Amino acid sequence: MALTTNAVNTFELNAGLKDDLSETISNISPFDTPFLSSLAKSKASSTKMEWLKDALESPSASNKQLEGDNYTASAVTDMTRLDNMCQISAKAFAVSGTQNATDHAGMSTYSAYVLAKSGKALRTDQETTLFQNGAKATGNITTARALAGINSWISANTSKGTGGADANGTGGNARTDASTSNRRALTEDMLKAVVKSVWDNGGDATKIYCGSFNKQKISSAFTGGATINADAKDKTIHTSISVYESDFGSLSITPSRHMRTRDLLVLDPSLWGLGVLRDYAVDKLAKVSDSESYLLTTEYTLMCKNPVGNGGIFDLTDA
Repeated sequence: MALTTNAVNTFELNAGLKDDLSETISNISPFDTPFLSSLAKSKASSTKMEWLKDALESPSASNKQLEGDNYTASAVTDMTRLDNMCQISAKAFAVSGTQNATDHAGMSTYSAYVLAKSGKALRTDQETTLFQNGAKATGNITTARALAGINSWISANTSKGTGGADANGTGGNARTDASTSNRRALTEDMLKAVVKSVWDNGGDATKIYCGSFNKQKISSAFTGGATINADAKDKTIHTSISVYESDFGSLSITPSRHMRTRDLLVLDPSLWGLGVLRDYAVDKLAKVSDSESYLLTTEYTLMCKNPVGNGGIFDLTDA
């Protein structure tokens, strides 16, 4: 059928057509921060945050005393002071006056959109920093302060490849990674051994963090009290393990996009915290041009309250 003669159509007369632009902006960049979000906050009052750890004497089965005896005071072991440096993380951006005045899809103002986007990016920077394998640094006028990441604190209850070595548990040095040729495939026996060692040393691990590859390895190859089954009612096959039932309690498994894929961490969440010297703040900077400049900052550190209550499996394959 032919078009009616002189009928107006969008192919020939389209100058007045509005663009159909959705008000939804799709951004699939991952911004979940499970470890950062789980940490209890403590107020820091200096660029170096300090805390104390202690331990009981080893239990004794020979603690039996004579009636009416005289006692000599036992030696008391002092507490140990630990510390980490507060690190400044920031995002700076500027938006021209014209850009803010222009009508945009999916946002109130362009500066508000960039601020929200920068806030998410800042938190993923923090998550990556907390999971890193790096020692603390005091810093100076030319070098930024750096906090010690989680791998610098885990000094016991570990499984590692040949050539790998644990950090000393003070945040003062990074762990030594095994060479690529000495990375191993994750096994359930590795996990069992680490969970047992954490428990033997007084920890109560309830959390496992790992990358996507080893999360699927756990779901497909580990027993851990899990059953892979099919639900006939909703035609769903359940093949994932989100909780690992060990001999020493349940551990929830959280896949993390921002940790090293060669690591699997077994943590007691009560032994970790976030020290905050400066919470998130947005400052509008001095106007020096036809644009608005903003600075989003936070200053924080990682607290490992007692390293020996945690563990990890390191130097794992991830493909």
